[in-house]
Amino acid sequence: MCPRCGSTFLQPLRCEAKGADVMLVELRCADCTIWVQAPHTRADMRELDRRQAEYRTLIVAEYERSVAESMETLADCLALAFERDLVSADDFAPRGTAPPGAVRRAG
Repeated sequence: MCPRCGSTFLQPLRCEAKGADVMLVELRCADCTIWVQAPHTRADMRELDRRQAEYRTLIVAEYERSVAESMETLADCLALAFERDLVSADDFAPRGTAPPGAVRRAG
C-alpha cells in the first residue's frame, strides 16, 4: 500500500537484489505519484507478478468487450443510415476522385 494515500495501485519501476531473499523495489503510486523504495521478499515479488498478470487479463477482457460494443453500435448506426438511404457507394469512394459519370472541369 502507498504510505501517503493508502492506494494499492503501486507500479514497480526497478528492483535490486539486497540478499538471498530480499529485493529493494522502487515503486510509484498511480494515484498520488509518490515514489518509494521498499524491501520485499522474492515471494512478495512472485505474488506481485501473479496479481499484475491477473489484472492485465481483466483489463484486456474489458478492453475487448468495450471495442466489440463500440463496433456493434457503429454497425447499428451504419445499418440505420442505409435503411434511411443516407449513405451511398459514393460515400466510400477515395477522396479526390470524381463519381462515375461526373464531368471533370479543365483547370
